[in-house]
Amino acid sequence: PTGITMSSELPASLGFTPKEIQKWDNGFIAMGVDGELQKLDTEYKPIGKVTSPFPTPLRNSTITGSIMISTWIDSELMLARMASFDLTKELIQGVERSELRVRRTMEKAIHPAGNIWSHVLDAEPLAINSNDSGFTFVLWKKGIYCMTVDAHEKWRSEEPSWKELSKLPRAGETVNAIMKKETVEVWSRGGGVNIYNLDNGSIIEQKVIKLDGFLLSIYHDSDNYLLQLNDGQVVLYDGENIILRAKLSGPINNASWNASKKGWYISGWREVIFLSTSTYQRKELIEIPVYYDHKRKIALCNDSNWYDVNFVDEEE
Repeated sequence: PTGITMSSELPASLGFTPKEIQKWDNGFIAMGVDGELQKLDTEYKPIGKVTSPFPTPLRNSTITGSIMISTWIDSELMLARMASFDLTKELIQGVERSELRVRRTMEKAIHPAGNIWSHVLDAEPLAINSNDSGFTFVLWKKGIYCMTVDAHEKWRSEEPSWKELSKLPRAGETVNAIMKKETVEVWSRGGGVNIYNLDNGSIIEQKVIKLDGFLLSIYHDSDNYLLQLNDGQVVLYDGENIILRAKLSGPINNASWNASKKGWYISGWREVIFLSTSTYQRKELIEIPVYYDHKRKIALCNDSNWYDVNFVDEEE
C-alpha cells in the first residue's frame, strides 16, 4: 500500500496544449507549447491564471528550489531570452507578440514580465540544468556557462568537441547539460560526453558512447540514464555501460525514474510504458501523454486532459 488515497476525480483540464510539467517546492508548473505557464498545487489543481510572460515558445526550463530559469526562442524574429522567476509570487502576463516585431533594437528589447532578472541571448540556447548551487546552460557556437542563481558567472568553457565525431553532421551539437553535486555533464547528438568540474570548469573526462543512432534527449536520476535516440529507440545507461536497448512506437515526451522498481515510466507515442532491465509493460492511450504520475496513476495528454493509466499488477 502506498498510503495515498486514490481520488476518483481527475484534475481539471489545463485548457492549453501542454509541453511539460515540472515539480517545484510547493507543487508543479505546467508549461504550454506556446509559452503558457500555469502553476498547480500538489494535487494538480490550478493556482491563479494561465499566463504567458513572453509571447514566444519556451525553449527549456529548470527549477532550483522556488526559482525557475527559462529560455524563450523565436526563430522567425531571430530573438532569444533567458529569465528567472520566483514561483512563490504570482506570474505576470507579458506583452503581445506584435510588440516584439516593433521593438527590435537591443536598448528597447522587451523582457519576460515579472522576472527577477532577464537577458537577451545572442545565440540559440541548447540546454539548461540546475542544482542547489546554481545553473548551467549551453549556447550554440558560444560555449558552456556555469552561473549562480542570481546570474553571476562562475566559469565558462568553449563548446565541447570530440575528434571521432568531427566528420559526422551535427554529431557534436549539444543535446543536454546535466548538473550533479560536483560535476557538469554535457552530452551531444553523436553520444559525446564531457564531464566538467563544477567548481572551476576543468574537464575531468571526455568520452564517446557508441549509440547506433542520434541522441535526441536524456532523462536521468543519479547514475540511471534513459537516452532517447532517433527512430523510437531508447537506451538504458548506468554511467559506464549500456545495459538495455529497446524500440518504442515513436518519440517520447517525458520519463521518470522509479527507485523502488529500478525502472523508468515513459510517456511515449500514445503509450505509457514501464521499462527496466527485467520488465516491459505498456498501456495504450488514444492521446499523446506528456507526463505521467505513477503514484496517482494519471497521465496528462497533449489534448490538455488527464487520464487514468493504471498498470494493474503494480506493487509500489
